[in-house]
Amino acid sequence: MELILFALISLIVIVGVLASRLNDNSFPFPFDSKMAVFTPAEKNFQNLLEQAMGHKYRIINRVKLSDIVTIRNGVSNRASQSAAANAEGKYLDFVICERSSMKLLGAVDLVDTQGRGYKIKKDWFVSGALEAASVPHLRIKVKANYTLDEIRACINSRLLGNSSPLPKVKGKIIPAPMIKARSKKAGALSPAAAQAELSPQISGRLSGQNVAALPH
Repeated sequence: MELILFALISLIVIVGVLASRLNDNSFPFPFDSKMAVFTPAEKNFQNLLEQAMGHKYRIINRVKLSDIVTIRNGVSNRASQSAAANAEGKYLDFVICERSSMKLLGAVDLVDTQGRGYKIKKDWFVSGALEAASVPHLRIKVKANYTLDEIRACINSRLLGNSSPLPKVKGKIIPAPMIKARSKKAGALSPAAAQAELSPQISGRLSGQNVAALPH
């Protein structure tokens, strides 16, 4: 009788433990799907970044640091394990590659100075790892009114190492303002007259100002 009673009590305890595991936070799969994969800022910036860079480049989102850097030869096991573990938990918002070869060209992080303050503090492990691996890294502030010219100029000058394109007219690069030569009989011009003659010719050929790099 006592043996039967003990077996019943044990069965009740086991059932209770299993039921509690199914109902509390220890359930192994406590997940729901997210409404969107990217935040509005990430989605908008990626669209602009892809348009600014064109078909020559491929933009990849949320890449692990460990996917773009590797441990050097000759590093001790303890140091390599520690570095690899740290790199595994770090992410880059965007990585830019050549579309044809998938060669890594650089990484971009968005910095949200408002709201949650996303990545507002510089991660020195990420910066140090990318610098040691010679991977260009750019931090760009989140804002609502990006332009394609701003993004293109910023990526070209600060990430890819390319200079901004020179002004063009009908497909030809203008190396300098074109000024019609004056007749030798006209004599010397005063500073005011020279400025008056020069301004209309320059304004007819060059328009706009150089696009400054985005704050980062």
